[in-house]
Amino acid sequence: MKIKQSLVGVGLGLAALLLAACGGTTDPLGEASAPQPSESAAASAPIVVGSADFTESKILAEIYSQALKAKGVESSTKLGIGSREIYIKALQDQSISAVPEYTGNLLLYFDANATATTAAEVEKALPAALPSDLKLLKSSAAVDQDVYVVTKEFSAQHGITSLEDLQKIASTSTLGGPPELEERAYGPPGLEKIYGAKFKAFVPYPKYPPKISDLDNNKIQVATFFTTDAIIAEKGYVQLEDPQSMILPQNVVPLVRSDVAENQTAVTALEAVQGALTTEELMQLDKKVDTDRQDPAQVAGEWLKSKSLA
Repeated sequence: MKIKQSLVGVGLGLAALLLAACGGTTDPLGEASAPQPSESAAASAPIVVGSADFTESKILAEIYSQALKAKGVESSTKLGIGSREIYIKALQDQSISAVPEYTGNLLLYFDANATATTAAEVEKALPAALPSDLKLLKSSAAVDQDVYVVTKEFSAQHGITSLEDLQKIASTSTLGGPPELEERAYGPPGLEKIYGAKFKAFVPYPKYPPKISDLDNNKIQVATFFTTDAIIAEKGYVQLEDPQSMILPQNVVPLVRSDVAENQTAVTALEAVQGALTTEELMQLDKKVDTDRQDPAQVAGEWLKSKSLA
C-alpha cells in the first residue's frame, strides 16, 4: 500500500514538473490557456502601412512608414489598395497595420447617422464609432476636404457658387467623381437629401485625367476633387460652398490596429509626423507628385528630413 502511494506521489510530481516546464496553466476543464503576447513582441512586430488609391494617401503612407523606420521599427508599405471599403477590411484581416485617414469621412463610414459637424465634435464621436480592434492616433492640423467644383465658365453662366445652387441645374447635368462617391453620404444621396439636387447622371472616374478632360469639355458639369489638389488652382475651377456642412471636417489621422496603438515607439514616431503636417505642406507634397512627376517615396523622405524626423 505504501509502495502504491509513493508511486502515485512520484507521478503527480512529474506531472507538475512537466506543466511548469511547458509554462502552461489549466482551467477547471483541464484546458491549457493560450500564451499572451509580450509587450516586447508587439513592439518588434513589423508594421505594414497601407494607402488608398490616390496621390496624397500614397505620400502619407510613405511618410508614416519611413518615419517608423527612422525610429527602428520594421515597416513596409502596401500602396493603392483602393477605397475605404477595401482598406478597412485589410486592416481587420491584418493584411495591413495602419493607414492614413480623414476624420469626417471615417466617422460617416462607421456611423452614417452621425450628427457631428465641427472638427471637435467629429473627433469626440469617432472613438465610440470605431470597432474595438481599430484605434486612432493624434489627428493633424492638416485638412483635406472633399469639394465639389465647376469650371469658371459654367459658374458664371449659371450662377453656381454653392451646393445650394446645384438644384437649378442638377436635373439636366452630370456629376463626376470616384466610383465610391455614388453611395457616400456626401455624394449624390446627400446632395439630393440636403440640397434638393438630383443629378441626371453620375459618371465614375477611378483616375483624375479623364475626369479633368471631361469637366473642361463640358461632358460632365460638376466634379469632386480634394481641396489640396493643385489642379483646382491650375485650372481655375470654382469650389462650391457647403453652407449646410454636408461634407464634414477632414483632418489627417492615422488609423491603426490595436496592437500598433500599444507600440509606444511606433505611436511616438507617427504622432511626431502628425504634429508637423500642415495643409499648405500637403498641397505642396501633392503638387510635387501630380504636377512635377516626382516619386512619392522620394517626396516623403525629403519632407521627413526637412522636419528632422528621419
